Amino acid sequence: MAVGTLGALVHGCSLPVFLRFFADLVDSFGSHADDPDTMVRLVVKYAFYFLVVGAAIWASSWAEISCWMWTGERQSTRMRIRYLQAALKQDVSFFDTDVRTSDVIYAINADAVMVQDAISEKLGNLIHYMATFVAGFVVGFTAAWQLALVTLAVVPLIAVIGGLTAATMGKLSSKSQDALSSASNIAEQALSQIRVVQSFVGEERVAQAYSAALAVAQSIGYRNGFAKGLGLGGTYFTVFCCYALLLWYGGHLVRGHHTNGGLAIATMFSVMIGGLGLGQSAPSMAAFAKARVAAAKIFRIIDHTPGITKEGVELESVTGRLELRNVEFAYPSRPDTPILRRFSLSVPAGKTIALVGSSGSGKSTVVSLIERFYDPSSGQIMLDGVELKDLKLRWLRSQIGLVSQEPALFATSIRENLLLGREEASQVEMEEAARVANAHSFIIKLPDGYDTQWGSAACSSPAARSSGSPSPVRCSRTRPSSSWTRPPARWTPSPRSSCRRRWTAS
Repeated sequence: MAVGTLGALVHGCSLPVFLRFFADLVDSFGSHADDPDTMVRLVVKYAFYFLVVGAAIWASSWAEISCWMWTGERQSTRMRIRYLQAALKQDVSFFDTDVRTSDVIYAINADAVMVQDAISEKLGNLIHYMATFVAGFVVGFTAAWQLALVTLAVVPLIAVIGGLTAATMGKLSSKSQDALSSASNIAEQALSQIRVVQSFVGEERVAQAYSAALAVAQSIGYRNGFAKGLGLGGTYFTVFCCYALLLWYGGHLVRGHHTNGGLAIATMFSVMIGGLGLGQSAPSMAAFAKARVAAAKIFRIIDHTPGITKEGVELESVTGRLELRNVEFAYPSRPDTPILRRFSLSVPAGKTIALVGSSGSGKSTVVSLIERFYDPSSGQIMLDGVELKDLKLRWLRSQIGLVSQEPALFATSIRENLLLGREEASQVEMEEAARVANAHSFIIKLPDGYDTQWGSAACSSPAARSSGSPSPVRCSRTRPSSSWTRPPARWTPSPRSSCRRRWTAS
């Protein structure tokens, strides 16, 4: 960043410095018209100065662009990693109430790009243009201060126009990002539940809802373009009015012998370029406004502290006795709708318990509480006599095997999906886990066996489910406690092998 900043400063100051040398060169033509040898000598000297300035521009422009691009890539990569780590550490309730999955994906893809653009190229451009602005006025005041002083009357107006433009575009950018995020959420939900959409012949309704969300973003985009065009046009109009004023007053000073033609030209062009530099910094300020809104969303997730504590003790041995005592719970997204009221349940170690009830009665909720996806509003959940809140969260979940109602596989091989349960599991242990889940015979029939690539699209296909997909398998960790949110494939409850308990939760 230091090298990039130095390069931007040198690059921005180079053109006004060139104009100062150019003024002396122009003056030498008129002052030494009767002495060709002196004129040639001065021309050669200033030509050498121009070569030095050109070399400085080449080196500084390379340092400015490359260094700021490098630092932008590095910082945005670290920000993306920290953002994903923070999102993965959040509680399930955080995604129920505070943020949507589509917002997280949009932030990683779009918001991070906006921040990267602002802290890399745009920041270097801002330093460059501000250096041009300052250097232009310094050269102007040292060459013909009367002429440069006149320009100060219009500089505040240029700054006000740029500031108003940046503020307006920042507000519109925030609204545009919210509208695009809503449209992205509609598309994501429709595509992830494409079978439901098609079964209800809802393609046209989804398209209309998506079009309506995009219409809001389109309207904001029109206003954004109008504001940007009006602000940039107003800036350049003011700058060219300044040009006209300087040309008129510069001619007046030359006629009054207060300065010469070379210094007047250098002053005019230096101040002009300085004013243009101030105007050209407006798009960078607009990019900063967009990046500020995007970064606020990203760092809101990074700075958010999960409500569920993850630290605690680890039991030396686990028998698997679970007990729920007077548990009360309501989902954070529906705090006025209680799911469990003073619910109690005792599960002896080594026993199989089936929770039976109508849809929405809280069967899956009990499993979520045991996994500590949520904490109960009141009451206690005990494992071997120790409350779950006192146990280390990572260790607790490593003791539980969960087969969810919906199959879920990551877009990688079956082997790597199975090893999510225990990375150090051997091939024999992995195959044994697959046999227990009645998936081994299906897997070995695949072309690449356990190395077959199996992603979310494959696991959700009807052919995969009907052929005995290995999606419920998460192998290779011997757990004292297992939970199902539905009966697993080929599992038939028997009075001899299981204990069924009917319960009702309101």
